[in-house]
Amino acid sequence: MEDKLKELIGQSNVWLYVESSKGWVKNAEILEVTDKTVTFRYEHESESEKRTWEKTTRIKNISEIEVKLLSIPKEDTQVTALKGRLSNLLGQE
Repeated sequence: MEDKLKELIGQSNVWLYVESSKGWVKNAEILEVTDKTVTFRYEHESESEKRTWEKTTRIKNISEIEVKLLSIPKEDTQVTALKGRLSNLLGQE
């Protein structure tokens, strides 16, 4: 887990499952990873305000990591063409 967290330092679209909170932290930015802790920043928005948080927790407290690789609109002719080209490229491997 430590190696994967280090690999993701500075990347966007990282989701972390934090056991102590029993929930996902979406779109976290990993800032620092030591041998026992991970520090990350994330935003939370309510109707009245937008908050930015920075949290340090034990690596053992992170049980899952997800990284969103791609996000595209469902219906768009350019997107459909791009999907076709991407499918062809992936099919060639």
